[in-house]
Amino acid sequence: MKSKHVAIIGAGLSGLTCAQKLTGKGHRVTIFDKGRGVAGRMSVRRTSDPSLQFDHGAQYFTARHPAFQQQVEKWIQQNVVAIWEGPFVSLEQGEISAAPGQDSRYVGTPGMNALCKAFANDLEIHCSQRVSQMIKSGSSWKIVTDELTSNQITEQPEVFDHIVLTIPPAQAINLLPDNSSLHNTCKTAIMDPCRCVMLAFESSLNIDFGAAFVQNSPLRWIACENSKPGRNSQYECWTLHASPEWSQEYVDSTHETTLPLLLDAFASALGKSLPDPVHTSSHRWLYAIPRNPLSEGSFQDAENQITICGDWCHEARVEGAYMSGISAADKIL
Repeated sequence: MKSKHVAIIGAGLSGLTCAQKLTGKGHRVTIFDKGRGVAGRMSVRRTSDPSLQFDHGAQYFTARHPAFQQQVEKWIQQNVVAIWEGPFVSLEQGEISAAPGQDSRYVGTPGMNALCKAFANDLEIHCSQRVSQMIKSGSSWKIVTDELTSNQITEQPEVFDHIVLTIPPAQAINLLPDNSSLHNTCKTAIMDPCRCVMLAFESSLNIDFGAAFVQNSPLRWIACENSKPGRNSQYECWTLHASPEWSQEYVDSTHETTLPLLLDAFASALGKSLPDPVHTSSHRWLYAIPRNPLSEGSFQDAENQITICGDWCHEARVEGAYMSGISAADKIL
């Protein structure tokens, strides 16, 4: 097969996985991402205090497919992944019950982005570059990027044989050509938001679990970052994720509005009052959780040489992002 030059838009796990497989088969890949670094929703939030960091997106992952299990073993050997023992519970107003699922739960070490960084080491990646336009040039593509650090709009000089979109479907629609067969797929793929709050306390909250699936609350998930392997902080750090329904209701609200509401929900879920945190921050994941995740792996518009992949294409899990990236590469190959 003739070597191709492929542009991948998005440096999350699905894009990096696709790139690794394509480059392993002798193709050239150039990745563009609007973020300051790789990892997408597996990113880590850091502060001016180096002892404070939060996995504010994906919290952990499981490994069920043999291909992904094999990759996880490699990451473990590279010391970028470890099992998170938790403990994990289900929580409702201070009442604790067993957590759902028996699968081992893994995290990146020292942060969830570690496995993406390991995949990105030998790839050509341009961060802080938002792709704003895709231009058909004969049977090939050119792309236009916005340099987010300088506000400079640039038509990239390179020509690409194929484009892979790993960005949320609502954003992919804006880049697809009008005649693309992928429009309907993207229009029907709804991604719900997630409001996230990050807290640090000077002393321990004395909680007997590492993370909880919260029931009948504005919160869906709470996790003590200190309970994860490879984390070192002089403070006790917690990440809170609101439910999709609550997040949608408050999707455009400010940090000042949402913080006290989710602090109250946190205290209610624990069934105890909280000390004043020494750090608070928040994040809005506008496209976080696929409402109706698909199981196709990836989708391709062969006529236009465009492929779409992401966790929403394959069961909405970290493992799904990996398997979707493999699927996209296989389609191109």
